[in-house]
Amino acid sequence: MDLKTVSTIQLCLTDEVMYNVMDEEITTELWSRLEMHMMKSLSNKLYLKKQLYGLRVNEGITELEHLNFFNKIINKLLVVNVKIDKEDETLILLSSLSQS
Repeated sequence: MDLKTVSTIQLCLTDEVMYNVMDEEITTELWSRLEMHMMKSLSNKLYLKKQLYGLRVNEGITELEHLNFFNKIINKLLVVNVKIDKEDETLILLSSLSQS
């Protein structure tokens, strides 16, 4: 049953995606690889970068919450193979803080 499910999903994929997941035989592993492939798309990278560079502290949010959100974006960028230097991370974080 699992092999039929995997085959059905694979039949619906484009060739470029299929080549990345053709060796999978278990539905959960196939789905996991498809999710990773989708996360690495260009639009996702662009969205995450816009979120990072446009990040500003909002009123009513603590510094810890802001730092956690910042780190969450950095980690998501690492997942999609976008590496940011520690110096750049520091500069982006400092520029996202309010004057006070």
